[in-house]
Amino acid sequence: MIYLDNRYKKYLPENCKKVLTHVRSILSDIINIEIRDVRISSYFIEIDVSLYNFEQNLVPNTIISRLNLLGTLLYCDNLSEPELKPNLTKDNIIDHAILLFNIERFWKSHEVLEEIWKGSKGVEKRILNGIILIDAAFVHYQKNEIDIFVSILKRSLEKLQESVGMFYSLNLDQIKSNLNKIIGENYYYTFKILTY
Repeated sequence: MIYLDNRYKKYLPENCKKVLTHVRSILSDIINIEIRDVRISSYFIEIDVSLYNFEQNLVPNTIISRLNLLGTLLYCDNLSEPELKPNLTKDNIIDHAILLFNIERFWKSHEVLEEIWKGSKGVEKRILNGIILIDAAFVHYQKNEIDIFVSILKRSLEKLQESVGMFYSLNLDQIKSNLNKIIGENYYYTFKILTY
């Protein structure tokens, strides 16, 4: 993943397809690259890119200099390398996912939560699935796929409907309030997950 600065909100989710086309165009002559997708947040443009046969999977300067036409490079996240995971508790993992969610890295937040969701059971599994669905919905929001966004949020709300109060550091009542507002009022926005 390549992250370009978008803090001045030069691009909005509704510009997503245009930005994707532009990225593919400016990198079209580079072999061994595949531009999979683009997502636009308030803070960055997230470019899902696969690089093949580049030494140490580093993003070449040619690619970075061309992408600077859209925004300054903030960060590159190599998803092909396994992450080193110290012994983290579920609290630590959920807090990390909340941080990622709150900076609108919904794709990564989804991946982080999926690791503990796989081994969970019962109510915990249902709640985690509900939160993961929120991440997935916002990935679609960043691509301006509003119908899919709302549909997935509705599925999430169904998973969370019976749960109240705190789940680890997640304020489920606050989360459900935001979901109800987005779904009920057709008012589409990103929100922060509060931890109190």
